[in-house]
Amino acid sequence: MSAYKKLKEIFKQLAHLHDIQGIMMWDEAAMMPEGAGESRAEAVAILNCMTQKILVSKKNKNLLAAAKQEDGLSLWDSANLRWMEKKYITSACIPSKLTEKLTKETMASEQVWRKLRAQNNWRDFSPVFNRVFKLVKEVAKRRADVLQLNPYDALIDEYAPGFNQESIDTIFSGLKQTLPDLVQRIRKNQLNDIVKSPAGPFSIEQQKQLGLKVMEALRFDFQHGRLDISHHPFCGGNANDVRITTRYNENEFFSSLMGICHETGHGLYEQGLPREWIDQPVGNVNSMAMHESQSLLIEMQVCCSLPFYQYLQPDIQQKFGHQDALTADNLYKLVTRVEPSLIRVDADEVTYPLHVILRYEIEKSLLNDEITVKDLPARWDELMIKYFGISTKNNNKDGVMQDVHWPSGAFGYFPAYTLGRLIAAQLFATFEKSQPQFLGNLKQGDFQPLKNWLRDNVYSHAASLETNALLVKITGKSLDSGYFIDHIKRRYLVE
Repeated sequence: MSAYKKLKEIFKQLAHLHDIQGIMMWDEAAMMPEGAGESRAEAVAILNCMTQKILVSKKNKNLLAAAKQEDGLSLWDSANLRWMEKKYITSACIPSKLTEKLTKETMASEQVWRKLRAQNNWRDFSPVFNRVFKLVKEVAKRRADVLQLNPYDALIDEYAPGFNQESIDTIFSGLKQTLPDLVQRIRKNQLNDIVKSPAGPFSIEQQKQLGLKVMEALRFDFQHGRLDISHHPFCGGNANDVRITTRYNENEFFSSLMGICHETGHGLYEQGLPREWIDQPVGNVNSMAMHESQSLLIEMQVCCSLPFYQYLQPDIQQKFGHQDALTADNLYKLVTRVEPSLIRVDADEVTYPLHVILRYEIEKSLLNDEITVKDLPARWDELMIKYFGISTKNNNKDGVMQDVHWPSGAFGYFPAYTLGRLIAAQLFATFEKSQPQFLGNLKQGDFQPLKNWLRDNVYSHAASLETNALLVKITGKSLDSGYFIDHIKRRYLVE
């Protein structure tokens, strides 16, 4: 057996261990009893260390060296080998003790965050969070050394390979120059809109049934996935067992519905990956920017459109009553209402990128030693006032504590949301050129043409191409924020 084929067998084992870890983490967030937190963290830490030990063995090092000398590898095999080597390099530089400690601290931090955020208790959370940040920073420095990158760039590379601070700064600078004016123009346009607020309560069971209907219409495969509840919506598990969660509020149903739309986009991507490569690095999605593009394409381009609510109106009214606020026109006005807000996940699509830019700028300052953890509430408040005109002073639960990402150690992730949003707009614009009737037919709930197009043009490539190379292949251009700006102008400013 060739060295490369031996590596494929080893990475198949690693894929199964990763699948186990994925289900354990879903269970920890959705089903695990509170008292099991410490033992679960111990179990996941041991599993992570075992996986790392297999990955960074001397045997793998030798096999990688030998495989690189082999001839006749296909384009997919060559890409797979590159991902194998990168995973080896970025893992081998991290001592197993650090892996163990980081796993335990992040899981403990997230469990504490769920309690203390509700209490607006930054004072007790900050020392827990500070321990996580120090460990993340150590990992970043070690990876930066082997990748020859800045520490924050090393973290960005984990979630959005192909991008760094320089490229993101350029993209975000353009958005910061364009979006504030668009926000003002759109809000002026919406001043005279008559928008009615739906009257609750909205049964959680009925909200769940509505969400399941949307998932079915989007062609989510329930033979290989399910819907549950967690503190923060997410998509976990693995490609053969996709676990989607949302959260419910009896006073309104938009947050649960939009959470389901978003996470279903992730789930469809996972379920659409090429089965023959699913146990190899190249067969998965190694860019969260691409993953977020798929969730945001479904959520923002499709499920925030008027035809979507025309399709869903009968079911919404059947479940929640025939009130004027639940007509398609009014629901569309509600979901496209543009106004500054505190919470990122509930933000409209026009102001949303500014929420991400705020977090990106804070992460840069933290990782580049310009501020420390103790400065976070004040820095957050300063940027909220700058970008939204809203203060979060003494309101840390809706400020620096609102997202699960930092408590769980996911620094470098946030840029992937806005990069993904820009990618989504670019992909959807290309799709509409070939399927101009899609949104019109969406009134009848016909999502199949979009899923077919995404399967053929996006899902099928998995990680065989880097993000910009894939965009060039599909759209003819590398990432271009102009598609997103054009979409915003068409949806909000064209009479």
